[in-house]
Amino acid sequence: MSPSFLNFSIENYRAFAREQKIELRPLTLFFGWNSGGKSALVRFLPLLVESIKANGPPIWLAGDVGRDATWPELVCKATKRSNLKFGLSGLSDGGTFSIKWDINGDLAGKWQEIKSISFKKELGKVFSNENLGHEITYIGPSNEFSDEWKGYPTSLLRENFEGQDVIGQLNLDVKSILKPLVSKVQWISGVRIRPQRLVTYGGGNSPTLKPDGSNAANHLIEAQLRSINDPVLRETGAFFSSLGEDLVLDNPMDGAWRVMLRPSGSPEVKVNLCDTGEGYAQVLPVLVALARAKFGGPNLLCLEQPELHLHTRAQAELAKVLVSTVKSESEPTILMETHSEVLLTSIQLAIANRDISEEMVRVYWVESRADGTSDVIPVDFDSNGQPKDTTLVDAFGEAVALGRQLMVKQLESHQL
Repeated sequence: MSPSFLNFSIENYRAFAREQKIELRPLTLFFGWNSGGKSALVRFLPLLVESIKANGPPIWLAGDVGRDATWPELVCKATKRSNLKFGLSGLSDGGTFSIKWDINGDLAGKWQEIKSISFKKELGKVFSNENLGHEITYIGPSNEFSDEWKGYPTSLLRENFEGQDVIGQLNLDVKSILKPLVSKVQWISGVRIRPQRLVTYGGGNSPTLKPDGSNAANHLIEAQLRSINDPVLRETGAFFSSLGEDLVLDNPMDGAWRVMLRPSGSPEVKVNLCDTGEGYAQVLPVLVALARAKFGGPNLLCLEQPELHLHTRAQAELAKVLVSTVKSESEPTILMETHSEVLLTSIQLAIANRDISEEMVRVYWVESRADGTSDVIPVDFDSNGQPKDTTLVDAFGEAVALGRQLMVKQLESHQL
């Protein structure tokens, strides 16, 4: 059974000097000011996946997520501390687990080492009143870790538990928890590439979409070749249909395809997606990732500004897709950073309409402090879609204030 992650925590990471605990709900939204740390939170799990796949230093910074950052750029500048702390906790194989890492790095960016790791697994009460769990903490230099575990921040834990050698079982436990992340996490960056005018397809695709969405059309082509009624193709097209457009994959020659939009009332008119507005081109990878999450693809989605360049009506339709996705049988989890009040309001309306349970949604407001650090403030909702505190009211106060100023000016002009 693959793990169901409920929480991750970070400390001394980017702008987050203090420990931040993030509980993942099926629909988890991050709001906040620019450069406060929203994207850093959404990218944390993709960064961990990239580190596992690289089989190199504990935190791999030379990939798509790391973007060749140095260690001093990864840790919080305000603290002047060189260690990064993070953790994962959740459900796995009928029990609970928690793993915590403390990784030190050279402020000159030359090296990383694992200061300590703690791993705890509780299997619960099985056939007896005895608790069948174990907890092991490793403290020591990173050079004690074997090549087998070089790419896993957990590495080897060279201790015995109650006089027994549990290394073999512990290794299996840790692998069973971390390895599924590689295939489950799908990251879509906030900077996405327009679809090509003509897409070549020779068969086969990578298991995940590229962060810039450049291979989204290839996954749609693969879906259509399976069946014109393929659910991934159908789900992706449903968004455009709700806005009066039909998504069409045109195959003018062998191995060459075009992604087209056709007005529902004018079937003879077709426009290449790369000639449409930026909004439709930017949302296509998001839609493909959401559709794949419902039908066997990676189902832990980390999305940056999925609403990019979309009109408010299209944003409202996108909110419906998000709600539908997390309610599907594959039980996807969506982490999303956004600036869209329309998306938020649409999700609140879905809660009020009983389209989604309030317990499936959480918003985190990323509060930027004057000292350059940030903290996350969780916001939950009642069954009517109302926030349980005033954090979001205060956060979106600018729109209310501007509306009031406009009304005052309009009244003043009528009185002249």
